[in-house]
Amino acid sequence: MLDTYDSYPSWKKFQPYFPEDWRINEQNAPQEYYWKWRDFDVHIDHYKSINKQKKFKLILLHGGGGNGRLLSPVAVFFNRLGYECIAPDLPGFGLTKIHKPNSYYTWIDLVNDLIDTELEKSNMPIVLSGISLGGMLAYQVACLNKKVSGLIVTSLADTRKKSVQMGLARNKLFGAVSPLLLSKLSVLTDDLKIPIKWTTKMWAMANNSNFVNDLMDDKVGSGSWVFLKFFRTLFEASPEIEPENFDLCPLLFLQPEKDYIIPWSMSKPFYDALSCPKSLVFLENCGHIPLEKPGTDQMIKSVVEFLEEL
Repeated sequence: MLDTYDSYPSWKKFQPYFPEDWRINEQNAPQEYYWKWRDFDVHIDHYKSINKQKKFKLILLHGGGGNGRLLSPVAVFFNRLGYECIAPDLPGFGLTKIHKPNSYYTWIDLVNDLIDTELEKSNMPIVLSGISLGGMLAYQVACLNKKVSGLIVTSLADTRKKSVQMGLARNKLFGAVSPLLLSKLSVLTDDLKIPIKWTTKMWAMANNSNFVNDLMDDKVGSGSWVFLKFFRTLFEASPEIEPENFDLCPLLFLQPEKDYIIPWSMSKPFYDALSCPKSLVFLENCGHIPLEKPGTDQMIKSVVEFLEEL
């Protein structure tokens, strides 16, 4: 018997931190199901359109230390506007179980195939929306799939760069040593698991310290343990198309002003190099998980305009 989020009620503790009209209730709760992909049972939160159906379907991508259910406030808001939303739990997080060391390339391949699966269902154009590491994931999948109609991201951290590896790491020693050791000693380290909170600045996941504490207690999110193979491949992964040659679809970049995990300086070089139509909006007063006004209002306005222009 496969789990549902009824068995992991920690997500309910997060709801009070979200704006009231972004919270899950009996009327807007997602349909939960599992998608059989390769040897994974991938958990999906599916927010079907209740009222008028917009012409785009959004696939929402979490980053490290998150899961699909953590993206519920975004899904609830846009679902209320008429957009259908799909939020998968990527392997290693949420309710999608893994039985052997998984790599970052698994994430890329999974989302690539999920797009094709969703297009077969309805032929409704797909927009990828990624928060944190999900931003670069969305970009890399768009390069590979070429059927993505638009990208909405909160970061574009090029994890191949030493400066980015150092910036993401919990401390300078981990950032300086771990990529080299994971590459040189992969035979020994790939099978090892560590808590994700040991690797990066989990204290900065949000600006509300109580919210962060609740996140760290979430055993299927920020409290997860992760295979070192995932980090090794994350540091090595190169996109199919470098940013200066990317012109496949428009991109909206939403930069939280007070993001202390992936600040604007970390994403700026990649964003500046992009050749596609692009726009940048700074979310005032928002942290890594954007929850604060006026940034949330700026996010709503800019995303609605972006989707309508598409």
